[in-house]
Amino acid sequence: MKYKDINFLNKNYEYVKGDITLEKGIVTEITEKDCAEGGILPLFTDIHIHGGYGVDIMCAEAEEISYLSKRLYENNVGAYMPTTVAKDKDSILETAKNVKKAALIGKGAEIVGIHIEGPFISKKYKGIMEEKYILPCDTGLFDDIKEIMGELKVRFTIAPEGENAEDFCKYVTQNGGYVSMGHSNADYEQCKRLKGAGSYTHVFNAMAPLHHREDSILTAALTDELYTELICDLIHVSPKCVEILTRLKGDKIILITDALSAMGQGNTSFVFCGKEINVSKGGAMDSKGRLAGSVLTMKSAFENLRKISDIKTAVKAACENPAKLMGLERYGCIDKGKRVKI
Repeated sequence: MKYKDINFLNKNYEYVKGDITLEKGIVTEITEKDCAEGGILPLFTDIHIHGGYGVDIMCAEAEEISYLSKRLYENNVGAYMPTTVAKDKDSILETAKNVKKAALIGKGAEIVGIHIEGPFISKKYKGIMEEKYILPCDTGLFDDIKEIMGELKVRFTIAPEGENAEDFCKYVTQNGGYVSMGHSNADYEQCKRLKGAGSYTHVFNAMAPLHHREDSILTAALTDELYTELICDLIHVSPKCVEILTRLKGDKIILITDALSAMGQGNTSFVFCGKEINVSKGGAMDSKGRLAGSVLTMKSAFENLRKISDIKTAVKAACENPAKLMGLERYGCIDKGKRVKI
């Protein structure tokens, strides 16, 4: 189908008016004519999301995850990676099976893989996760999940200082998987030894803080060339710290939601990681006031970052960078061969 005289953001981060021809949602022809004010954005990619619209990835059936895919696509998310929490091995494997089944249904936002956040994390910076499920890194879990997921992507968040972390990272990345560093008390050198890791999980959150005499994981995240996830709800990270991040790593930011089942549900209460979580004033917290993921949408994350920085930084963070990190050729911008929603 050919769409004539529509406004869209091109691959040079400029709004233009032109024609786009789609075949099964993929751009086959594209013509730019004039400049425009506003228009269609590239599809977002969320590589870190625990649920939304009443769906919790860890306990959802395939049909429920497929419903989440539909709702995400309505909000311009083209691709995503359902994300687990620290649980027992059987629960994680069952979740992987349901994610794979939902991916085969193939409706709405495309499920491009699974993100295993926990159990290979730091007990000190576990956040809301249950300590009893935190374990040393084990390549066997990667092998089992890889077998379930087949051609889909498998990504782990691990703490670089954890037992077997270096060998685990090497094995995973040499066998087609992806590793992100987070939920960690690592120092700078431990991060540098984790060869093959490509990113940092929700920068500033659940990691050793910046100290002027002690180089931590945050020092590494802010100074190296790897990608940094950012929860840009302006609750997890203050606007001024977001501004600092854009100045240091503007081309290496990846927007994520870290969203929970309560995303899109308004003020509510629910159970996550064995704890009662309450949503109010845009934040999700347990009874001790600890943040427990977010209720952020990718649209809101994009707009928040755009207002603090600029359209180019926001588009790269929401669309281009996650697609580059995960090798997703059909996403990132509006151009021939890319998926787009009109």
